[in-house]
Amino acid sequence: MPSTAADVLLVSDDRAFCELVSTHRPPGATLQCLGPKELASQPAICARQVWIDLDSATGTCLPNGPRRVYFHSPSRVPAENLPPGLFIRKPCTEAVFDVLWAGVVTRAGNGPGPRADSAERHLPGWLLNFHELNLKVLCRKCVGELPARLGYQQASLYLHDARHGLLRLAETTHRRPIDLAVQTDAAESHLMVAVARSGQMLRTDRTSDELTARGIRFRPDRLYQDDHCLVVPLRSEGQLWGVLCFSGRTQSPEVEVGVPLAEVFKFIGKALHHACAYDQARIEARVDSLTGLFNQRWMIEALEKEIRRAQRFGTALSVVMLDLDGLKTVNDQKGHAAGDCLLLHVAGRIKAVLRQFDGAARVGGDEFVVMLPATGLKGAQQVGRRLLQSIRDEVVRFNDHPLPITASVGVAEWRPGWDARTLIEAADRAMYQAKRQGRDQAACYAADGDLDADQHSPKTSGRSVEPVR
Repeated sequence: MPSTAADVLLVSDDRAFCELVSTHRPPGATLQCLGPKELASQPAICARQVWIDLDSATGTCLPNGPRRVYFHSPSRVPAENLPPGLFIRKPCTEAVFDVLWAGVVTRAGNGPGPRADSAERHLPGWLLNFHELNLKVLCRKCVGELPARLGYQQASLYLHDARHGLLRLAETTHRRPIDLAVQTDAAESHLMVAVARSGQMLRTDRTSDELTARGIRFRPDRLYQDDHCLVVPLRSEGQLWGVLCFSGRTQSPEVEVGVPLAEVFKFIGKALHHACAYDQARIEARVDSLTGLFNQRWMIEALEKEIRRAQRFGTALSVVMLDLDGLKTVNDQKGHAAGDCLLLHVAGRIKAVLRQFDGAARVGGDEFVVMLPATGLKGAQQVGRRLLQSIRDEVVRFNDHPLPITASVGVAEWRPGWDARTLIEAADRAMYQAKRQGRDQAACYAADGDLDADQHSPKTSGRSVEPVR
């Protein structure tokens, strides 16, 4: 153990996490990593800061330090009796470590040594509040908290949709009319796009003059009232992730930033980048890659939410289960590419019947579930009939060969006491009844069906499942 205190003592037995912290350590800063057991065998350890990985150091007798930082997974709730410190959720982005290490070298720089010059890197600690992987929450924080911090009254945040060439409004506190979306090729008609293209933020107290100088056509009712604005492109790793627009300059910011605004927005850009990536990963984890419909995981979650809504407001909720007849034969005779062609066709037919608040998922190789909020059994039957007719009548062609296909459909309406899986199982049993009755038809789980209290699953009989043509 060195005789002098380390800048940071990290308590963790997660080697990958220790390496991540060490990777972002600035030159000259010292780091000591100890597991909980190693810490217990080395008394009188001291450090300027103590960083604790609560995922592996719970219950550990921790050394004292002037500043504590706790890292924890979202699923782990920190104990209430911990000494005061800064709590940071995992996973941590590199921008978070930039702020944490900047605080370390700035404090250490008060004494002699080469780290005194590192004070220029110090970012304000309040920026860690924007370490947020939930995209919606981050967007709200940007427009709700940043304006006062930077000396403005209102803000709007637009997210960059590179696929469609748009800047889409995500959150705003502006009370004047603003655009919901702006095309990224409209530099001659929108200041925000011109700034985004330049890659440089714009801060001015003469917005109208700036517009005129750039040759941008503008509507008088869309101008900032006091002619002050701050427009910032949020970039990370060479890509544009969004644009922040501030207006309504105040006398002074709530907190003196003390560093160039470019550094602040560099952090915000990184945070937005990671939140967008995390949001996309969450979507992809719930989307079937072939059909573009949601998957079973999403359907269960969505149905549970709709069941709570139905319980609260007394509204109806139904599901339609659809299974293709003979897909295995197509795969065996024509190949899986032909089968995929059929699945894509059926997914398109399903999407065509959905309302804005309906949902659909592929829950098996050839099985689909359609969620129909505020829809009773008769309405769901009509949807089932439309799906059957659409699939039956619109012949799919693969390599110029027709691929005739039909489907069997089961319909069920939610009842008090059922959860999402029970509702799906009711429709599934009705669907198998339709198959037994000849396929290419629909059956519904009727209102007089019993519920098996032991299995918590619907019982079907010849009387409780009714064929529907």
